[in-house]
Amino acid sequence: MTRPTPTSSESQVHPLPAPQESRVLDTDVGAIIGALTLVVVGLWSRHGGVTSLGDSAAKTYTSLAQLTGLLCSEAGLLGLILITRTPLMERRYGLDRMFNWHRLLGEAMAIFLALHIAFGVAAWAIPGGTMNAIQSLTGEEPYMALTSVGSVIVLLVTISSLKWFRNKLSYEMWYFVHLTAYFGLAASFSHQIVLGTDFADDSLARGFWVAIHVALVAWIIWSRWGRFFVALARPLRVSAVTHEAQGITSVVLSGAHLRKAKAQGGQFYLVRQLVKGRWWQSNPFSLSAQPTTAGLRFTVKSRGESSNAFTNIALGTRVIVEGPYGVCTPDVVNSEKVLLVGGGIGIGPVMSFLEQLTPQHEPIVLYRVSSEQEMSQVKGIEGLATARNGSVQTLVGPRATLKVADPFSADALLKAVPDLAQRVVIVAGPESMVKAVQRGARAAGVPVENIHAERAWW
Repeated sequence: MTRPTPTSSESQVHPLPAPQESRVLDTDVGAIIGALTLVVVGLWSRHGGVTSLGDSAAKTYTSLAQLTGLLCSEAGLLGLILITRTPLMERRYGLDRMFNWHRLLGEAMAIFLALHIAFGVAAWAIPGGTMNAIQSLTGEEPYMALTSVGSVIVLLVTISSLKWFRNKLSYEMWYFVHLTAYFGLAASFSHQIVLGTDFADDSLARGFWVAIHVALVAWIIWSRWGRFFVALARPLRVSAVTHEAQGITSVVLSGAHLRKAKAQGGQFYLVRQLVKGRWWQSNPFSLSAQPTTAGLRFTVKSRGESSNAFTNIALGTRVIVEGPYGVCTPDVVNSEKVLLVGGGIGIGPVMSFLEQLTPQHEPIVLYRVSSEQEMSQVKGIEGLATARNGSVQTLVGPRATLKVADPFSADALLKAVPDLAQRVVIVAGPESMVKAVQRGARAAGVPVENIHAERAWW
């Protein structure tokens, strides 16, 4: 490790204050979704949607096409709201949950879009045949050529977000493919206003619909790009680099702007190097130490081109951070005992969480790695746990070599932690391990609300 010599002003190190708690309630979110759905269905009904059902086949299909089109747009609007990263919402639900909901809404939007296309083609095919209907709806009708391109883009983006495809893509490739969804949605907007009977002949409804979209665009620009430019104006610098284990490096970022920051252990930031060829790449890295005015520490594993760049970062490199994000913080523990489970690089957020606990929490740490070469900061973790009336247990080796088939089954967890049911469980690591711990803890009697996970957000 290489550290600069601290000045007298830097020697006064203090923990960063915690982020402000969110005042958002589930009932608030439910009310907004319910109100928007009521408006959407109300527009459809007001313009003859209900009365057209059961009429002629053409009117029935047209009515269903209108309804599914409106619901498709609603799902898209709600999905975009979730990716604004609005602090009040993120502090309530966590970015990982919001992105999961965003993905589900994207899939719902794709289903409604497919139904909208199918009902539209069926309605137009009645007088002139399917091929004529497809030709009309993909080019002959005004604005429909652009809409067809937008629809294809939205469907492709949805497919690329399915887990199998997402695992095949790098984060950067997935991100840039995902950005095309904005063009797809914008390309489809014109035909709603010009051709849709819900808006073309109703100035009040049209004004309302346009206003919602304009407000959402402004919201996204401010929340996403506004926060980026604020972070750009407050860069940090790499003040220390430590090679912890094979392929694992800890990087400390510091700077005067940290004194105004708010963060807790267990949270993560979007980190971006301000160097040629890297400034456009943003990576989610979890804190691996309690955030203080001395710096933010991230422990990174070399798993690809982007993470490799951080494991070899030079001292003094300018870096910008956006965040913090995440709700798996010491706030969820209160005064209860704690079990912390870290797998691989997931030990980083576990360590930052552990630093903010007290002796009354009596923390037990389960550290899972595939080999001893992957273990990092074990001495430091043991020291932190011991100082808090806790202990550390390690589980090392490939799964096939372990004595038990499932080291995180209820029986195995109870053997390691007899009072597990009376503890809050915090787990961070690979998704398969997170799910295994969640299953085992629930089976061992831990209430669902006492099981918290720090997981990848995309």
